[in-house]
Amino acid sequence: MIRIAFYSAGDNWDSWQRRLSQHLSAFEFVDLMTDAGRDADIALVWAPPSGRLAAMPNLRGIIMQGQGVDHMMADSTVPRDIPLVRLVDPDMSAALSHWAILAALDFWRDGPRYRQQQALKIWAPIAQRPAQGGVVGIMGVGAIGSVIATRFAGLGFHVKGWTRTPRHIAGVDVYAGSDALDTFLQDVQILVSVLPLTPQTRGIMNADLFAKLARGACVINGGRGPQIVEEDLLAALDSGQLDAAVLDVFETEPLPTSHGFWTHPKITVWPHVAAQTNPDSAATQVAAAITAIMAGRAPANQVDWQRGY
Repeated sequence: MIRIAFYSAGDNWDSWQRRLSQHLSAFEFVDLMTDAGRDADIALVWAPPSGRLAAMPNLRGIIMQGQGVDHMMADSTVPRDIPLVRLVDPDMSAALSHWAILAALDFWRDGPRYRQQQALKIWAPIAQRPAQGGVVGIMGVGAIGSVIATRFAGLGFHVKGWTRTPRHIAGVDVYAGSDALDTFLQDVQILVSVLPLTPQTRGIMNADLFAKLARGACVINGGRGPQIVEEDLLAALDSGQLDAAVLDVFETEPLPTSHGFWTHPKITVWPHVAAQTNPDSAATQVAAAITAIMAGRAPANQVDWQRGY
């Protein structure tokens, strides 16, 4: 019997249990925070309390309920000798691509301005941007970013991708490494970030980066909040260097009610919902990871602690 310790604040394991029962025959869920959870073989978690995983003597694998692992990286108590698996779910990739395209097209077709005009009962057409050839830059063209990039290309945008290592994506101009970042940013009118949070990407979206985009650009962040220097973003929006920002992730979550992002006229706030975990599509991957770990094999999508994702 495989014992799976579950933790996700405000959630329960019912949906996971139903889906996993289609792939695993002998398992049980227990609460991570109980004595039974302490003795579990597998931890299926999201943002568990610091120190809890280190107190599990039988722990053989940690499986995340989402794609981000930055809070695990920041917790020095998480055992580094235990396989850590992140979800790379096609359904989540598709959902995030929908969100990014929604945000980009809303900006491109002046949705915020028309909504402001509607509120004031103003009938005033705005000159339409070109339907073909607008420049979109995707920061992070891995499993998620490559889907986003390909779909933007299919809409007629000129798509540029930036990644840590070289790769080929049909219809996308890919730039690799820090030395290519400035060239990647040149002429970008819509910048989409789905980067993981690493020491190299923390604060990467700052005044220097914003200044290298086309004037009046839109920044869309579906990666991690600490990648944006908040004061620099506000300054770039107020100066007109940026015309819009669409944000799903933040330095502090939930976003404090006193935060200036809530009321800034050029910022759209989403409550970290761009790509929510779908147990229906993720269960196959979670079951495969559990099976591999229990058999002593390396699971797919195992996190590299040195790389940070």
